[in-house]
Amino acid sequence: MRTLPAEFARTARLAKELGFGGVQVHAAHGFLLSQFLSPLFNKRDDAYGGPIENRMRLLLEVVEEIRSEVGTRFPVALKLNSTDQLEGGLGEEDALSVIAALDGTSIDLIDISGGTYFPGARAASDSDGSGPYFLKFAEAAREMTGKPLMLTGGFKTRDQAIDALNRGIDIVGLARALVLDPALPKVWKSEAVDPHFPRFQNPPDGGVTAWYTMRLLDIGHDREGENTWDLRAQVQAYEARDRVRVPVWNANTWE
Repeated sequence: MRTLPAEFARTARLAKELGFGGVQVHAAHGFLLSQFLSPLFNKRDDAYGGPIENRMRLLLEVVEEIRSEVGTRFPVALKLNSTDQLEGGLGEEDALSVIAALDGTSIDLIDISGGTYFPGARAASDSDGSGPYFLKFAEAAREMTGKPLMLTGGFKTRDQAIDALNRGIDIVGLARALVLDPALPKVWKSEAVDPHFPRFQNPPDGGVTAWYTMRLLDIGHDREGENTWDLRAQVQAYEARDRVRVPVWNANTWE
């Protein structure tokens, strides 16, 4: 436990040395720091488990250690779940407690998201929701901190983005909208032309996420103009990719 913050700080320092403009600490979506925050996964009975004040201890130590390593002028952001969307997981009340605690740290930006990759968790991004998923939580968080707030998830129109800014959110995070139109921020600066989001009939669990993942891969290989609307074919390509990647990952994972 004592060495973990230093590992995060070392990674942040390497990013700085390589010329990146900042780093983001990932404390969402079921990764390590997210699991410490979640009472569903954190069953410790020491200073790092139990009430939320203990479950957030590692996160705060990581933030402090990173800041001491990269200095005061290097931006450090943090992605935080508003909710795990998983029964027994991190809920909004505890998440707001974390927001309040982060207000007293040197963090430069809090990026609000939600959900996990664990089986049984509801994926907001695969829903048919018509607006930003976590806007109400972000408005509550605005009352808890003066830190810049970023809200990610569910933004599909320019009007939605402007509405969030008018509600006190500082930055709008775009993911799938940028997959559909990488130039969207430039477009929205001059006109209200929104991307066309595909609708899939009866997609398999995780299928929509797989489709966007493979579209992102296509963009990286300059293949974004190709016809890739076949969801089943994209899911098969996604699974085939993972069959190659997983053994490599496992072979290089620390014991």
